[in-house]
Amino acid sequence: MTRGLPESRSDSPTSVRWFVLGAVSFASASAYLTRYCISAANTSIQEDLGFSDARMGELMSAFAVGYLLCQVPGGWLGNRFGTRFAFAFLSVCWSLSNAWSAMASAYQMLWASRFSLGLFQAGLAPISAKILKDWIPPRWRGRSSSWIVASMSIGGAFTMGLTGWLLAHDYGWRAIFAAYSVVGIVWALSFCYFFRTFPKDHRSVNQAELDLIHEINRPDNAATIHTESDAAETEDVTGQETSNRTLMLNMLKCPGMWGLCVQSFFRAAGYVFFVTWFFAFLEYVYGINKAEAGMLNSLPLIAVVIGSISGGVIVDWMFRVTGSKWISRSGTAIVSLTVSGLFTMASAWTSSATELSLVIAMGALFSGIGSPAAWTATIDIGGRHTAVVMGVMNMAGCLAGVLLPIVLGNWFDQIRETDGNWDLVIYLHAAFYFLGALSWFAVNPSKAIEDGYVV
Repeated sequence: MTRGLPESRSDSPTSVRWFVLGAVSFASASAYLTRYCISAANTSIQEDLGFSDARMGELMSAFAVGYLLCQVPGGWLGNRFGTRFAFAFLSVCWSLSNAWSAMASAYQMLWASRFSLGLFQAGLAPISAKILKDWIPPRWRGRSSSWIVASMSIGGAFTMGLTGWLLAHDYGWRAIFAAYSVVGIVWALSFCYFFRTFPKDHRSVNQAELDLIHEINRPDNAATIHTESDAAETEDVTGQETSNRTLMLNMLKCPGMWGLCVQSFFRAAGYVFFVTWFFAFLEYVYGINKAEAGMLNSLPLIAVVIGSISGGVIVDWMFRVTGSKWISRSGTAIVSLTVSGLFTMASAWTSSATELSLVIAMGALFSGIGSPAAWTATIDIGGRHTAVVMGVMNMAGCLAGVLLPIVLGNWFDQIRETDGNWDLVIYLHAAFYFLGALSWFAVNPSKAIEDGYVV
């Protein structure tokens, strides 16, 4: 049943859009409970099931494989069935996948459960971007994107700390996995009750808030306001339907789309280093204990959170001051990633683990500033195809998550065997950010993919 607008018409807009943003941000944070709990429980699982390090590496890569393969299908699901149903459905599915992990007693079962977790979480970023596009005006999209990106890193850091504390207090990894699964199911039920795919269909959105969203989001006033019945249809299915094949062809022809994908790969490669091999790097190079390595490893992750929130403010402020999407999005990303690369490179010239971690954390802070620019530019270029475009961009980042841990693992073995130069690892990390900055010159957020054409 369609939920109509409230009868009252207040001059002051309601604030439902911010509650929506809060719900999406919480989903991003809570999803990382199920995503990273296996990393924190690594050795406990090995002791329980008798797996080797190599086997555990394969299990952790299973998530990345599923996550990579289903980015575009996840975005399509949000378009086809509406973000309200799709988001809640996927949250229930990834929570059940994690519960399946808690019951696993063999390698094949645990691999399949982690693969399915990645498969269902693949829709998280594309659908979140679609919700921002439908609910948040452009002038606030940078800041709003920053909260979602920051929530992801907050969720990851929280998961590591909480899981470690629970394991230290004799809670079994299976019980922890099961408890984390409940969070996603409760969120899905609450979200489905509260949320509506389009603002017009939310009973608590007054006319002033609706006008605010659509007046800024549709400055030409050419678009119609959607109704709840639209949630069952893809936005691509209108009077001027664009086939998936035509959409993909036009994305291939769009330089900005290529630029977004390349920068996504290199930014993700920089982040993946922190959540996979940086801990071991500190141990191997400086011989520090695990407690100190864990504390120092947390510094760049915290810096990413600060950078992401700051980046959202910067992106929105630059857009208000200059009125230029290129300066606000691409310009911010080029400068931030270049500075990130410089700090990262300089970290190789430090003399202790603490100094290296502090300097590389400064680089991570500036890389975080570039994240809201990427999300906002994707929404700009994607237009009504935002969910699919975000899925494609995020898929490029997922590729780094699949490849880099394997490359670094083999390289680490070689450096240890040959007493090689560990500084080369840092220089490679810096190169990721420099290459990411260069790719932004191909991105023009003012050119959107609309109606099957690049306009």
